[in-house]
Amino acid sequence: MPVDSLDDLPHQQHPWMPPEQWQFDFWSPDCDLGGWVHFAYDSESRSGWYVAALLGAQRPLVLVVDPHIRIELLSPYLEFRAEGIWAQHVCETPLRHWTVGLEAFGVTLDEIEDAMGDQWGTRIGVGLDLEWEYAAEPQENDEGFSQKCFVTGEVLIDDMSFEINSKGNRTRSWIASSQTVDDLDGIGIRIGNRVLKIDPSFTGERWRGLVLG
Repeated sequence: MPVDSLDDLPHQQHPWMPPEQWQFDFWSPDCDLGGWVHFAYDSESRSGWYVAALLGAQRPLVLVVDPHIRIELLSPYLEFRAEGIWAQHVCETPLRHWTVGLEAFGVTLDEIEDAMGDQWGTRIGVGLDLEWEYAAEPQENDEGFSQKCFVTGEVLIDDMSFEINSKGNRTRSWIASSQTVDDLDGIGIRIGNRVLKIDPSFTGERWRGLVLG
């Protein structure tokens, strides 16, 4: 059964719904830079959380994390502002084209393991201006669907600029995952009382990930 294009957009909000999640990833062909963007909204608490992770084969992990974003009414552009961060996720055409923007302060971590700790690191400016355009039809899964994409645009890390023209994926979910922390190897990132596990594989041209808790 084809994925319903309406499921790409925010659903009607009800207090009993599990958090809605949108995830976007990309990797550069030369393995220099890959990225993972995750935004979730919980209608019961009228709040959200956000993670942007940037990592290269020879590049330290850069994180932008906000575990508690007050959002009284979810914008159709999935836009929010909080201390030191502005982000939006615009569905230009459902199941076909999304634009993701970010202006924020993040941190560069000396050790990847610090992502599960206090996330203390060097403060750094981070910017995203990226577009995900479909490369294949979406595929259903137990939590929603995923879709292969082409990704273009620009990434800013402090005074460095990266032009992105690569492959990527989108994942849309609105059903609680049954997976556990041990189901996925990779990097753990603490988001308040939740954990985002990401498994970047530059040679395999994919990132995998899920939020637990």
